[in-house]
Amino acid sequence: MVQTDKTRNYYNNYGSKEWDRLDKTAYDKLNFLLHMDFVSKYLKKGIEVFDVGCGAGRFSVEFAESGCNVSLLDISEEQLLLAKSKMKDYKVEKRLKYSVIADLADMSMIEDNKFDVTVCYGAPLNYLFDNYTDGIKELFRVTKSGGNVVVSVNSRLGIFRTLLGKDNFNINNFLGRPDYWMINEVLKTGNLPEHPDVPQPPRHFFVSKELKALFKKAGFKNIKLASSPCVISGLRSKAEEIYKDKNSWNTLLGLELRSYKNEYLADSGEFLLLSASK
Repeated sequence: MVQTDKTRNYYNNYGSKEWDRLDKTAYDKLNFLLHMDFVSKYLKKGIEVFDVGCGAGRFSVEFAESGCNVSLLDISEEQLLLAKSKMKDYKVEKRLKYSVIADLADMSMIEDNKFDVTVCYGAPLNYLFDNYTDGIKELFRVTKSGGNVVVSVNSRLGIFRTLLGKDNFNINNFLGRPDYWMINEVLKTGNLPEHPDVPQPPRHFFVSKELKALFKKAGFKNIKLASSPCVISGLRSKAEEIYKDKNSWNTLLGLELRSYKNEYLADSGEFLLLSASK
């Protein structure tokens, strides 16, 4: 089975959990807030936004509620149906201009220079595995000259922090069996091939220097990096504890909002964020 089919099947089966994913815990709520803060300055009423790898439409609805015209693309038929359904539920379906099932590495059905802002949030580029350069080229191609691209990917170092901070995670089983879990291979190459104990399809995990160089090579400029989350990266149970106290939570939000765009910390987050202009 080719990579595209593996990713499509995984997300077809994942279903509505993709919508719930960014609101399930305090940690997830924080990730959503930081992602929205990172893209918010580009969201102007009436502009054309392309949500690539839109999933169940969690961000798509927000873009539409900001007054943007939104077009959707996802590799999963099930996720695209959910996204369109959610836009209808939130009464923003009039803002939906276009939807297509496709692989972001081949968006040839989309004309050049079409969108003011192209967003690729979550981890679609990770799931291209060894074909992410084509995906980045396509993001460049479909964006208007002078337009902006905003992406997030799973961070190579951040994914380790996320695993080590996970509740009920057997740390010694993981760190004590580095060959089995391909720890050194992931650190060296970023590649996690298909694994019997990993439900997701193969993925490539990025570091900030690598991601910035790839976008620069594709022709992007004004590249900025950030991490999500930053201060509390990996500490899921601590986020839940803090969330119970309003003052503590507001303090954490302030710390995160003041810190997450520090490029020296970009590799620390579960997600590595990047914005760039064409």
